[in-house]
Order: sequence, then C-alpha cells, then structure tokens
Amino acid sequence: MNALLYTPIYLTIIGILSLAMGLKLIATDGDTLAIGEENKGNFILPFAISVFFAIWMGIRPISFVFGDTWAYAHSYNLIDVHTLPSLMLNTEWLWSFISFLCKKYGLSVHQYFLIIEIGYVFSAFWAVKKFVPTSPYLGILFVFSSLMFFTFGVNGLRNGLACHVVMLAMAFFMEDKRIIAFVLAFFALGIHRSVMLPIAGVIASITVIKEPKIALYIWLSSILISLFFGKEITSFMSSLGFDERMTFYTTSHEYDNQFSSTGFRWDFILFSAMPIAMIFYVNIWKDLHDGWYNILATTYLLSNAFWIIVIRTSFTNRFAYLSWFLMPILLVYPLCNMKAWENQDRVAGQILIAYTAFTIFMMTFFWSYR
Repeated sequence: MNALLYTPIYLTIIGILSLAMGLKLIATDGDTLAIGEENKGNFILPFAISVFFAIWMGIRPISFVFGDTWAYAHSYNLIDVHTLPSLMLNTEWLWSFISFLCKKYGLSVHQYFLIIEIGYVFSAFWAVKKFVPTSPYLGILFVFSSLMFFTFGVNGLRNGLACHVVMLAMAFFMEDKRIIAFVLAFFALGIHRSVMLPIAGVIASITVIKEPKIALYIWLSSILISLFFGKEITSFMSSLGFDERMTFYTTSHEYDNQFSSTGFRWDFILFSAMPIAMIFYVNIWKDLHDGWYNILATTYLLSNAFWIIVIRTSFTNRFAYLSWFLMPILLVYPLCNMKAWENQDRVAGQILIAYTAFTIFMMTFFWSYR
C-alpha cells in the first residue's frame, strides 16, 4: 500500500468507529457506563480492531513518510548477527536484544516491525482491559483516537513501546501484582530509558504526593518556572550528562526547523491541559476520589510538569509523550468507573467524538510524524 494513504485511512477508520460509538452513547438514556453495564466483558471487538492495527502498521512500507521508520529499518539491516549486543543495564539492552534475535533468526524488517507493533498495540489493549474492564471498546477507541497513537506506532517506536509497557505495568501495580509490575517497568527501561520519568512519577504518587491537587499546583508552578528559568534549568540538566539523548536534545538546534516554532509552546501546553481539565472536574470540582485514578492523575501531572520545564528542547513532543501516553486512560477512566455526570453515557459519547475530531483536525492540518 502507498505510504501516503496510511494517514487518511487511519483517520477514516478512527473517525467512523468513534462517531458510531459516540452517537450510540449519546442516544443512550441512562448512566450504564458508570454502573458497569455497557459492553460488560465484551473484548472481542476491541481485540479484533487491535489485531488489525498491529498488522496494518507492522507491514507498512519502509518510507520516509513514517519519520524514523527508515532509520530503524536501516539500523536493523546493519545488525551483525555474529556479535551479541551489549546487555549492560545502563543501556537500552532489551531493545537491542529483541532486534538482535529477530535478525539472527532471519526475520525480515517487516516481520521485525510487526513484532514491535504487536507489543505496542497489545500492551495498551491489555492495560485498557484492566483499567476499564466493563467498557473495553470505549477504552480502546480513546487509545486509538489519540493524537500520538499512530505517530508513535510508526515513528517513535522505542518511546511508544516503552510507554505502553509502563501503562501495563501501572495496571498490574494497581491490582497489587507488584512483582509483574516491577518486571514490566524493568523491561520498559530496557527499551527506552526515558520512561524513568513516568516510573518516578508513579513512585512519587504512592509515597510522597498522594493527592492530585498537590500535583496540580506543581504543574501550574512548572509553567512559571519554565517561563522565567527554563533555559537555565535545561542547560544545567544537559550538563549533568546522565543520558546522552537528553544532552543532545537540550543542546542541539540542528532539528529546530522540524517544528512550526521552538521555545515555549503554548499550543502543546493547551493540548496537555485536556486531561488536566478532567482531573480538575472529577477530583476537585466534584470531589470524587479513586485510588487508581489518583495515581494516574498524579503521574501525568508530574511527568508533564517536567516536560514543561524542558519544553524548549528539540523533539519536545518526544518528552511530552512521557506523559501524553496516559491521556486516553485519564479521559476514559472516570467515564466508566466514577459517577460524575447526569446521563454519563451521553457525556462519554460527546467527549469521544470531540477527542477524535481534534485528532483528525490536527493530523490533517498541523501535525507531522516528528
């Protein structure tokens, strides 16, 4: 299939599916989502759609249209199957090892990408089953309709896969399956070390900052800190040298022209504020509290606050994704698990349609794979 057709096909699919589900919910007279009746235990449809997206994105053409797809393919073709990659824990050892095994056993680059997409899509699917078990179809539609879902499935592969594994680790942790959660978090770090940020956010949310309200104050403060001291803080962090990728992004200006503008991005902050509006409404305005949602909300707020402080870096959206990957869960979780609105089904349908429409609008007129 022509690479240029992928984006319009993706947008058409999510548009049709979200509109159909949204209209169905809007026409529902009641609050069945909040009391766990709608789609209870029905995983067949979301599973089938997940299979489609995993295969379809996995067998995509090797094209510059998909951003870093070509670079990942080139790196895969250069792997020496006679030399075992470094498995040092301070490296992204798991990604290197997976790539090495695929190449050693003769998998083509398309088969290699297919394996990555299966991990990317189904780690999210599994997490959705745990976070919204009564409405998995609605949950997976929010994930697939996210602005960054397609982009990080075909461009920022390691970042996307690692973040979805962290999402799954969080779901297991909240089920008190701590050993599985720890192993998954460890694997996520072996794929992309940057996920130390949301992992640290989870740790902080269960030990130090247990109230989303406090994290919200920190998030608001981060905007002021970034405005007045952001450049100095970014320079200081790059001088620490704890991660060569962070150092490169914070000091290099080679790729600044890959964004419509660099520096302090109010448009990105407004986008980040969508789930924060939900957090404020549910947790503060309606004074509804849920242990799982508190962890999700606090992790998002802290991770996003860090990104705001270093927002002037090149490839700033890749730092932002360390919080943005939680956006669909933050939106759908209260719709399915917390009674916050009259006629909650209708509200859910309206939010889903608006969320998908925003993604379609942005990817059609403004967004890119970078």
